[in-house]
Amino acid sequence: MNDFPDLYAFVMTLYPEGGSSLRPQGHGAQALFLDLVRQVEPELAVQLHAEAKSKPYTVALLSRGQRVPVELRVSLLQAELFQPFVQALLRQMPGEAPLRLGQARLRLGDVIGTPAPKGHSWAGYSSFAELHSRAEPAHTVILEFASATVIGQGSRADGRPRLALLPDPALIFPSLAKRWNELAPAPLELDLALLKLAINETVVTRYHAESTEIDLGKGPQKGFVGVCAYELPRDPAQARLLCLLADAALFLGVGMKTARGMGLCRRLFEREAIR
Repeated sequence: MNDFPDLYAFVMTLYPEGGSSLRPQGHGAQALFLDLVRQVEPELAVQLHAEAKSKPYTVALLSRGQRVPVELRVSLLQAELFQPFVQALLRQMPGEAPLRLGQARLRLGDVIGTPAPKGHSWAGYSSFAELHSRAEPAHTVILEFASATVIGQGSRADGRPRLALLPDPALIFPSLAKRWNELAPAPLELDLALLKLAINETVVTRYHAESTEIDLGKGPQKGFVGVCAYELPRDPAQARLLCLLADAALFLGVGMKTARGMGLCRRLFEREAIR
């Protein structure tokens, strides 16, 4: 197994053109990403839009409200997506047809793919293999949930979905593990029995969270945003597994509809205090 990158996170700066009014939407952000891919590989764009067990990309808006410029964050979870995505970005030269976010026409500015401090705190690159090999146990992990996050819990008797709106470790870490196991190479599949033991020994020590909503085109979708600190088990193997998932959250996202603006998540460190 090679350790070349197969995980990428880009932050794209977009500028409204011609007095376009901006109304950020999760489904609009996904449409913009798919339109980019369609310019170079139409069949791939169709495949990415189709229903799938776990979509190999995430899309979310970092900018809130109607602030400009807009920051669009895209993560790619398969190495095969890197080349067509970069080719599509290179085609966005001056004079080309503008991109669209909802009804707003946008011009592409900077594209950042390197992490802070030289790049962007939501950008970076790695691989499933590298994350797996470099994960180390810690006493605490802190996760930031930056866009509406919700964990599906099946359906009610009347068919309506049951949605969890709290950063409960028994919901967050299994969601990450499920996505990892669906997308990572088979030799790196995570031990869910070990994860269950780890979660039983994990507690929330502090958090600051609030409910929010995101427009997905069919009415508002509820979720939560905020920051949560988790005290991990003393067992090194259990703690290491949870730290691995926390590191992977930057690329994978958490919970439902991560391809439509939800579940944007990353690991913070102690120096980045909860406010």
